[in-house]
Amino acid sequence: MVDTNIKKEKPKYSTWENTIYLLKNLWKWDKLLFSLSLIQIPITVIIPLLGIYMPKALIDSVTEGVSANQLMINIGIPILGIIILKTISKVILNGTIGKKISHRMKYVKLLVDKQLDTDFENIDGPEAQQRFTKANMSSSANSSATEAIIKLSIEFFSNILGFVLYAGIISTIHPFILIFLILSAAINYFVGKYVNNYEHKNKGNLAPIEKKLRYIRFKTGDFKSAKDMRLYNMSPWFQGMYHKLLKKRIYFQKKNVNRRYFANIIDGILLLIRDGITYGFLIYSVLYKNMPIGDFVLYFGVVAGFSAWLTGIVKNLNELNSISLETNDLRTALEMEDRMNRGAGVVLPKPFELPCDIELKNLYYKYPSAEDYTIKGINLHIKEGEKLALVGVNGAGKTTLVKLICGLYTPTKGEIYINGKKSNLYNRDEYYTLFSIVFQDTYLLPVSIEKNIALESEEDIDDEKMDRVLNMSGLIEKTKSLPKGRDTLLVKSVYDEAIELSGGETQKLMLARALYKDAPIIILDEPTAALDPIAENEIYQKYNELTKNHTSIFISHRLSSTRFCDRIVFIEDGKIIEEGDHYTLMEDGGKYRKMYDMQAHYYKDNIGGEEYAKEQI
Repeated sequence: MVDTNIKKEKPKYSTWENTIYLLKNLWKWDKLLFSLSLIQIPITVIIPLLGIYMPKALIDSVTEGVSANQLMINIGIPILGIIILKTISKVILNGTIGKKISHRMKYVKLLVDKQLDTDFENIDGPEAQQRFTKANMSSSANSSATEAIIKLSIEFFSNILGFVLYAGIISTIHPFILIFLILSAAINYFVGKYVNNYEHKNKGNLAPIEKKLRYIRFKTGDFKSAKDMRLYNMSPWFQGMYHKLLKKRIYFQKKNVNRRYFANIIDGILLLIRDGITYGFLIYSVLYKNMPIGDFVLYFGVVAGFSAWLTGIVKNLNELNSISLETNDLRTALEMEDRMNRGAGVVLPKPFELPCDIELKNLYYKYPSAEDYTIKGINLHIKEGEKLALVGVNGAGKTTLVKLICGLYTPTKGEIYINGKKSNLYNRDEYYTLFSIVFQDTYLLPVSIEKNIALESEEDIDDEKMDRVLNMSGLIEKTKSLPKGRDTLLVKSVYDEAIELSGGETQKLMLARALYKDAPIIILDEPTAALDPIAENEIYQKYNELTKNHTSIFISHRLSSTRFCDRIVFIEDGKIIEEGDHYTLMEDGGKYRKMYDMQAHYYKDNIGGEEYAKEQI
């Protein structure tokens, strides 16, 4: 296996900048948590120092022959200090567990809000999804960067304070020992930094694998996929794919483990050399330099403590580096720029200016990672109130064009005008109110049928309007057959009492949702794809009613539906190659006629009967 996704990419922010960013947020969001964390720093240093001092006080008291009372005072004061400080530390630690989690949840909310609110292009596609997958790792667990920074900051500044204090004591023994200890720690730091950088780059391999594993885990228990998995014997494929992906994940995780193992070996060797030299010098001082036993015990403890502080600093620096890399992922996602206008925009069309006029001028669009344009130089004028059909084979660019018109994508080149005003001059969220859309992909919320349609709270739902759109979409009979009617809950994986709609019923619900919104521009992307022929014919018969007083764009592969439209635009390879009404295009004998004849031939050959073909076409 090759590390195909590891790229040398310089982080946008330094470790220092990211540490300041996280600590500033801690102060801004929870000053009490910040202050309690600050209190723990001196406590963390003083407790072990009192522990080191206590044996010296005991030995000095015995060798000096002090009274029993004085002995109790000499060792009682540090013991009492340790008890008090440990109690305070324990109370703070237990009292801040919930606050730390709450602090991390603020970042989770920021990411959720960003994903919900950012331009669609920022979350569209595998690259964008991977960006958010990596960003979510920074706040997904207690050990993630956004919570770990609190504990790490306490440790880091405690280690620095302990380092300074103990260094002052050690320098009285011999400056060379201090220099050697610092040098060995520096080597540890750079080795650890190398390991952290590799692990972060290796996320490029692990993140997409983890995403696929999550997908498989979810699908194995999903109601919708469970039937197909059993009937089509898909379980072996899922199991095989899961084991294959798991093997790949273990492979890349082993690479992390091997490098961490290498860093630990280096640390062990340096520790052996460091302690051997230091303790050897202390023993030599006792034997040949008349160092008092009490001082020897103190220095022995200080050297051990100094090594711990120094090792802690190195460890913390590497952990800060790791946290910084995670924080870069977080900030990269949170700071993604929106290309759509989020400020004040031009005024939306007034009621007397409806339905809307749409004009596309020299429109081009290229997906971020694509080499070629998907939409190529399209010029199209859709008149107010016109019913336009977009037809063509799969992959021609029809849905991409619709996403450009409704503002989900921004053009690479060219302009879109709504009532003579550039689309990018409208406020983004106000611009979305101009469109009622039914896409091929459907998404149901775990609420009632009527809330799924209205997307409003129960008290705001217009009952008369709701009944009208249920009838127009063909869903009225279904709701009447249910005990709770349109109050019936959906999404069975969330509610036991919920129901599962069929594919056709879900498509009708999406149509009802678009009709309830009643925006001036209606876009229907294969709205009858999941419907049976009878239901499809009913929708077509109502098409004029559905689109009355609206400008409408209708995407379909089935050319039988195009007879309801004023004009047909045939798209191929991102370009308009034919345009006109049904009869004109049939007479021209071009691509539209060829596709029409193929579909008519399919109906005749496979269904049987000229009359059925005529009915459908």
